[in-house]
Parts: sequence; C-alpha cells; structure tokens
Amino acid sequence: MTGKTSFATVAPSRDALASRLEEEFVGADFQPGTKLPSERKLAARFGVSRPVVREALRGLVERGLIEVAPGRGAFVRAARTSDAARPLDVLYRRQKATPRDLVEARLMLEREAAGLAAERAQPHELEAMERALERFDRSNDLVERARCDVAFHALIARMSHNPVIETMFSSIASLTFELVLRSLGDPTVSREGLPYHQEIYEAIRDRDPDRARQAIEGHLLIARRLYGEDLDRSLDLVARRELERVFGRSVSLEAIVAELGLPEAGR
Repeated sequence: MTGKTSFATVAPSRDALASRLEEEFVGADFQPGTKLPSERKLAARFGVSRPVVREALRGLVERGLIEVAPGRGAFVRAARTSDAARPLDVLYRRQKATPRDLVEARLMLEREAAGLAAERAQPHELEAMERALERFDRSNDLVERARCDVAFHALIARMSHNPVIETMFSSIASLTFELVLRSLGDPTVSREGLPYHQEIYEAIRDRDPDRARQAIEGHLLIARRLYGEDLDRSLDLVARRELERVFGRSVSLEAIVAELGLPEAGR
C-alpha cells in the first residue's frame, strides 16, 4: 500500500469534492453557462450524500466559480474582474491603508490607464463615461455622487482594455469610494477637483494620451495638497466621519460599500 487514497475507494469530503468538481467542470474547456450534472448524479458518481454535494457546490459559489439557479441547476460562471477584489480589500484594510497610500497607488495605476484609454476607448465606452458625468451632475446626494465618481474612474480602467489594470482597480474600488466621500465632502477639494473630470473625458475622447495622463495626475494630486492631517489617517475612519457628518448619525460604511459593487456601465 502506498498510503494514497482515490475517489474510487474513499468518499471525498466536501472540500475534496469541491476541488474535484472545479478540476472537472470549471476548467478552461468549459464555457460560462455550461450546466453541471444534477446533485443526484454527482452524489451517485462520487459516492456521497446529496448534502455533501450541496455543500461542495456552495463552496464553489462562494469562490465565484459557479452560480446556482433555483429549479434549474448549477452553471459555470463567467470570470469577473471583481472576483479578486474582496480578499485584497480585506488585506488593505488590515494594513490600515491611508489616503496617502491610495493616492500613490492610484497615480501609478490610473495615469497609465488614462493614457491607454485615450488610445483604445470604444465609442460606446465614451458614451458611458459621459452618462456617468451627467448622472453625477444631476445628483445632490453625497453617496450617489460618490458612486458615480467611482464609476467614472472604473470606466477609465476598463477603457484601457487591459484586464490586469481593470482587476487592479477593482481591488481598490471600495477604498476609492471612501476617498471620494472625503473629497466630495470638502468644498475646497471639490472646487479644485471636479473640473478635472471634464478634462479627463475630453482628453480621452480626443485621443490625446499625454493630456489624459496629465489630467488624471492633476486630479489625484489635489488630495495630497489639501487633505491636511487626513492624508495619513485610516481611510475607514475618514470615511465614517464624513458619513456621520452628512447623515447626522452613525452610518454603516460596510453596508454602503457592499452596495457599491463595480459599475457595469459600458458593457
């Protein structure tokens, strides 16, 4: 005996079954939308109970690999850029990221994204960017304006047509939302920063990469000049303070950020 076991002789645990299902049904050979065998068939094949199958499938759902439609079954799920966001977001928060940290990271990421967007943006993406700006201008609600602001910047990343850049922005989207709350709640920062939105849009629309990079740089550096002591405070603390100021009471930042998601405009 070698000490090794096989699925043919030993019923797999929930985690082992999930790994096997991932290997067999969620690999590169299976297109999004491909239906997995029923719980009954999977249970019979692997010699386990249906509750074990159900738990294994739930694990794949939590990892974003499949989706389950009640009454229809389990299906392979298309990969999304937001899949990488949650674990990295948790890591950033545990490391007590500050506005200074985020501004430095966004400068490196969004400066190049804006240049690539000026070269690669499609007409429907430019239209989506214009709609995001129009929605921003129509709203008087701080949270809604912050969502529109993040949508605008997410579109810049998407328009780079580089999935790595888009995924990297996705991982900092909720932190960016918190930074935007601070900026929009400060009349001085807003007065200097908001005109850059139009400049960025026009540079990308006019296919001018250098001007797009300069505009996004000017936009992001405002926080470094005007945030004062907030620049080196925890982003969470700064955002919570702004929400309490606006609503006059304690507000769940987690709930607001959870509702944010990643904008699907332009797709």
